[in-house]
Amino acid sequence: MAKDTSKQVAAEPAAYTVHESVIISLARKAVVGIPGFIRFSGSSIVSDLADLVGSKRRFDKSIVVTESGNDVSLEILIVAAYGSNFAEVAAAVQKAVYDQIVDFTGMNVKSIDVVVTDTEDAQEDESDDEDVIEGEVIQ
Repeated sequence: MAKDTSKQVAAEPAAYTVHESVIISLARKAVVGIPGFIRFSGSSIVSDLADLVGSKRRFDKSIVVTESGNDVSLEILIVAAYGSNFAEVAAAVQKAVYDQIVDFTGMNVKSIDVVVTDTEDAQEDESDDEDVIEGEVIQ
């Protein structure tokens, strides 16, 4: 009988690093669509749209990431809708970003500080600009 000389190698978790730009991207995508969120502070509507369609441009002024090993902390600057409850908007941002980062990276999120830097009127649907009476459009 032949002697088995193969050794079993213990499976160790793969070592990897998540770049800061990935964390920023995850945070940005998590926040889009939250009621009361207008945009990131320091960015324009055009730059927010560019990010949604895959632009690699990063807006580090509105999301600051601090990493230490597997721990990560974020500071997110936003503009909230006028009349919204800022505490509820901030809590929704924190939850969405936390879930996104933990789900995708497995990192330990130590803190997510949300800073509301300004308030703006929510954009209304442009179709509301026309009056409709009995199926006819009056301009």
